[in-house]
Order: sequence, then C-alpha cells, then structure tokens
Amino acid sequence: MKREMLTKSDLLSFRRCPRKLWLEQHGPKQNIIATPDRRMQEGTEVGAKARERLGTDILCPESSFEDQAAAVKAEKELLAKFPGRTAVDVHMAHGGLYARADALIPKGKKYILQETKSSSFPLKKDGTPDTPDKRHLDDVAIQAWIMKGSKIPISHAKLNFIDGRWPYPGGGDYADLFRQMDVTAKIKDRISQVPAWLEQAKKTLSGNIVPNADTGAQCSTPYACPFQGFCAKRKPPGPEHPLELLPNNAGKALAEKLRKDKGYESILDPKPHEFTGKEADLYRRMQKAHRTGKSVLAAGSGKEMKVHRYPRYFFDFEGINLAVPRWAGVKPNEQITFQWSCHIERAPGNFEHVEFLDLTGNDPSLPCIEKIIAAINRKDGGPIFVYHATYERGRLEELAERHPRHAPVLKSYLKRLVDLLPVVRKYYYHPDMRGSFSIKKVLKVIAPDLNHAHLDEVQDGTAAQIAYVEAANPKTSPERKAEIDENLRMYCRQDTWAMVEIAYFLESRGKRRPKRPSEGGSCH
Repeated sequence: MKREMLTKSDLLSFRRCPRKLWLEQHGPKQNIIATPDRRMQEGTEVGAKARERLGTDILCPESSFEDQAAAVKAEKELLAKFPGRTAVDVHMAHGGLYARADALIPKGKKYILQETKSSSFPLKKDGTPDTPDKRHLDDVAIQAWIMKGSKIPISHAKLNFIDGRWPYPGGGDYADLFRQMDVTAKIKDRISQVPAWLEQAKKTLSGNIVPNADTGAQCSTPYACPFQGFCAKRKPPGPEHPLELLPNNAGKALAEKLRKDKGYESILDPKPHEFTGKEADLYRRMQKAHRTGKSVLAAGSGKEMKVHRYPRYFFDFEGINLAVPRWAGVKPNEQITFQWSCHIERAPGNFEHVEFLDLTGNDPSLPCIEKIIAAINRKDGGPIFVYHATYERGRLEELAERHPRHAPVLKSYLKRLVDLLPVVRKYYYHPDMRGSFSIKKVLKVIAPDLNHAHLDEVQDGTAAQIAYVEAANPKTSPERKAEIDENLRMYCRQDTWAMVEIAYFLESRGKRRPKRPSEGGSCH
C-alpha cells in the first residue's frame, strides 16, 4: 500500500540504499535477517541521559496515531508555550515528510535543534574536532528542512555526542557525559537537497520492481542491513573462487590490481609469481587449496609450536563497552572485561580449566585481575596463547592502567602472549575458510564438532555482550540469570578450547587431537 507521508527513517534508509527502503515497504518478511545490535538497544539509555541534562521543566507534546495530526498538534502546543520551554520528542511534518526532534531548546525567538547520538564525539588524531559521519548530518538536515518549512523557527542545529574522553566520576553524576557540535553550517547544503531526496525516495517506492543496488560497505555500516541475505541471492553468479578471497587490505588491493591490469577474476587465474607482497606465500597456499579442493598445511608449523614450554595457558577475554559507563573512573565505550576462560596444559595432554564470570552488575575489573593472577603463575614463564592478540593485549593494558598496584604482573603477561592467528596464516589454509582466518572459520574445518553454531544463544562476541547486559540487570529473574551464566561460560570455554585444538593441529600436523578435560574447574 502506498504511503502518503514518508518518515525521516525512510529517507535515511533511502540515502543508505534505495533497495533497503523499497524492501522495508514492499518486501516479504522472510527477506529480513534479524541481527542483534547492542548499540541500537543502548540508544534508549543514552536518550534518557540526554533528557536529564535538559532539566525538569520540559515540554513533551502529546502523541497521536497519525503522523500529520501529531505534528499539527505538537506545533500548536509548542508555539503557544514559547518562549522559555524546552521541548523533547517533538512531532514535526512538512511537505509529506515526518520526523521527531530529540530536543528543541529556546534561543531568543527561535529554537536550537539538538539531535542526540550514542556515538562518541568525532576527533582527529591530534584531538581536534573531526567531521561528523554523513548519516548524522543527513539526519539533522532532514529535521531542519521540516522545521524551516513549518512554523517552528530554527536558530541553530547541534549534534549531541557522547564525550569519549570523559571519565565517569560515579555517584550518578553524568553532567559532562555529552559534548555538542554545532553543525548549522555543515548541513546548509544538505538542507537544500532534502526535497530531491524526498522525490527520489517516493519514486523508488512507486515502482513495483526491486530496485537495482550494488552491495558494499553500506551493507554493514553503521550496522548490518537485515536484507543482506536477500541481496546476496540476487547477485549474478561470479567465479567460484573470486580474487576477493585474498584477505586484509593488502590482499584486497592486490585483487583489485590483478582484476584491473590482467583481467583476472578468480584466485586460480594468477601465475604464482604474480602474487606479491609480504603474504605472497599465503596467497599461493590459498590458490593451491582452492585449485585442489584440499587443505594445505605448510612444513614448519610443528617446529614453530614445539619451542613453547609448559605449562601452556590458552586464554580469552570477553568485554563490554557501555556508552553510558556505570562504574567510577570508566570512560564511555571503554572496554571492561567481565569474563575470561583459561585452559591450562600443565604437561602434554594434562589439562585443567579455570574461568571467571561476574554478572553482579558491579565493576568486575578488580576481581577479574585477582582471579587472573591466581590462575596464571607470574613466575613460570609459560606462554599465554591467544587468538588475535590485539584484543587481549588491549584489555591487559587497560586493567594495568586502572589498577596500578597490579600493573607489574599484568604487564609481565604481555611479554608472554603468543598469538596463534599469525601462525595459522603462516602455515595453514582450507578452501572452506573462504579467505577468513577467524577462529570460528578455522575451528569449523579442523574440529567441526566444535562449531560455534552448535552453541545456544551466545555464539559470538556481540551476543555475549547482549547477554551480559541482560544478566547484570537487577530486574532479570534468577532463573534467567542462571541460564545466561551457563551459556556465557559454554561460549568462552569453547573459544579457549578452540585454541588448544588449533595448537595441537599445528604442532602435530593434524594427526591427533587433544582429549578435552572435564569442564568443572574453578570459577568466580
């Protein structure tokens, strides 16, 4: 059914991808793949904190089931009580376009339009303000255009960002959580383009055929588009082994160059010497695997692994980065570890398991540190195996900074980290990995019975964060909290056992697998 009035959300969808807008209005429900997005869930809390900063004498126009009627009613109520009253969640409409303003703040005889975002204030590397994301500017421009076309006078437009450099002092004091950016000048040209966007969006929706659209970065930024599966099925068939399987930025750049200069489309096309760069050996190994349909494990992996002494620690953190920090000294979006798992191999084949999980809702940092120190002997020098060391390294550094008393031992662990990811990249590849070296992709081909898809609701880091937020909520029932506790432990435990499997695979060249210990172990 054709809609007479479009919303700001419709227009933002159109700006992201015309096909997305069309599918939202006309597409069958089965096209949608719901992807949990914690940031979208967190927006409500951020909005509530922004309202608190506006004081108690605020106007919230009454809602209505019909957009145009709600906007007319809000406009009358707003202007009748102007000046002196800040208004929030204001219904606005003009020219067949509807939006809600987060806040309208009186300034002289006009209003400042304030749009709150849960993103951090954009900064350059030197700490000076950077240009906001274009979707944020589009958002404010659409609202400003509606205001200019209605009777609501606008003075300035501001984006209200989270101040990512502000440490929460505790005690519920969020006075300095936000930092504003005046974008009045930045949206000037965009405002004039809104009528064209609106007409193009209406034209898109008037068609009965799914619009053409190229897939790209917009499919996953700022969040995963729910129609990715639908679009993937509509793409014309490409080569079975596309050049774009070459990993990372360097690999993608080489793939683009080979496609442009040589006309190659498949990873099977280039001659071995045409694979260049620091990871040329990896590219050749990938080509061989895709050509034969079999995995390739290069010589030398066993020797590289055997140099590591016992005991061996296989370690993985899980963390949460809240836009609205809950614990004193924590900055917005700062990673705080609430869980870890560690499989300890005391001697070849002799394992035990230790873990930590804090779902109390209190700051888990100090008990997390104390448990690590109790589990990982600071004097035995045993390697601490991780997968993609950047994450674990960052968390250890942050914990050391927040708790200087424990900094020496935490920093000593940094020197013992052994990243399995580059070892896998150096020696192994299976065509079913499809260019990815994520631990889940590797585990799927070397130990398919440990596939994360077999887990319950917690199958990845995002799901773990969502589960943590629910479990740490005082309103969550004890029964539900216990269920989440079990699911989180199973997920994190599998990640560290996956590292054990990978280490054994590399060291024994795939000839044997370790025996998994009973999963009792000590825990917090």
